Amino acid sequence: MSRSIRRRAFIAQLPVYLSVFLFIAGGSALAVVMPVYVSREAKLGPTAIGVIIGAFAIASLAARLPAGLTYSVRRGGAFLLAGGACSALAFAAIPFTTSAVALGALSALNGVGWSVATTAQLALLVARRPDGVTTAEAMGWFAGATALGNVAAGVMGGGIADLIGLRPTFYVLAATPMLGALLMARVATAPQRAGAELVEPLPKVALRRSITGLPLAVWVGVLVMFFINGLNAVTNTFHPVIALAAGLSLTQIGALSSIRSWASSSSRFGSGPIFSRFDASSLTLPLVIAGCLATSAIPSVIDSFLLQIPLFLIAGLSRGLLRVTGSSDAFEGAGEDERSHGVTAALLYGGLDLGKIAGPLIGGVVAGAFGIATMFRVVPIGFLLLYLVLAIPARRALKPASARRSARCRASATERRRR
Repeated sequence: MSRSIRRRAFIAQLPVYLSVFLFIAGGSALAVVMPVYVSREAKLGPTAIGVIIGAFAIASLAARLPAGLTYSVRRGGAFLLAGGACSALAFAAIPFTTSAVALGALSALNGVGWSVATTAQLALLVARRPDGVTTAEAMGWFAGATALGNVAAGVMGGGIADLIGLRPTFYVLAATPMLGALLMARVATAPQRAGAELVEPLPKVALRRSITGLPLAVWVGVLVMFFINGLNAVTNTFHPVIALAAGLSLTQIGALSSIRSWASSSSRFGSGPIFSRFDASSLTLPLVIAGCLATSAIPSVIDSFLLQIPLFLIAGLSRGLLRVTGSSDAFEGAGEDERSHGVTAALLYGGLDLGKIAGPLIGGVVAGAFGIATMFRVVPIGFLLLYLVLAIPARRALKPASARRSARCRASATERRRR
């Protein structure tokens, strides 16, 4: 496809990627102001904060599979509008209550809406992409819109709260999922691309067999996904609370969140040259350690905005590159079977969801018992020990298979040169 045609296709799809941006930016901005509201306005402690934030991830995980099983292109627009409406309602209703139960229910409602809407959004994005646009190109633009949303979210959430106040911020953010749904819903009514095929879901027995038969590398990748999202969720949930108490403004807190998101997103785009020179699996452990140490050091410099910047940069770099190493190792270990690829992708996302659930819950319990500062020092080390206990033996078991694959690749390359 020529550059001019590609440019026209991208311009035609701008509303789609603006929709992606709005969903990501609005949801992530809520993560900045929600813990502050629960702490300051509802007067709830760290344990309650962890449970309320965790309710979003639990509901999102529970709704993911049913949304995927019942999705169709014909239903895509309705799924988007219903999911966007659920999230918008949850956003707008939060300032009307300080009840822990009600806030947990609204967090769960937002999780359901997010899961339903974003499942349909991604499926429609691929199914309704313009003729001549490959799936890889569509997903590249999707990743770019997601990155921009994450970068904008922190400043947007904290900046709006400092400008107009905490409670009105929820009303402003409530517009983002609904507007995103309206922009994307029109894709569902577009003519279907020529040659598009419906893929029948796998039989349940085949699905169970493909899960139990997955190689060890896939489960190591799932563990990495759990680790990065667990650590990220701990920081997202409790950093605004401890930083605000230390004297930072919401704008500064949001800026730190955006700095970490920028480092994570930009590192993914620049990971190609790095992993063309270094084995991805050899970098996983150093990146895990770097992310843990950066997060554990936050309480030591919590009263300094400038000293926290390098810590958030390191945490973002670690998260971004680990997302690549964990995923690439898992898919390489899964082989070339398409059904294994599908199950691998589902399990990797499941690891991310479980990390988002476990992080706030574990962090809340530890913070409730020992304080938030101690929690920041202890929980990341606990995640690191869990990774070492489970992943190191698995890595050792994978080395012979990895060596055999490398030997086969070298032999194949030698044979091609001879021919």
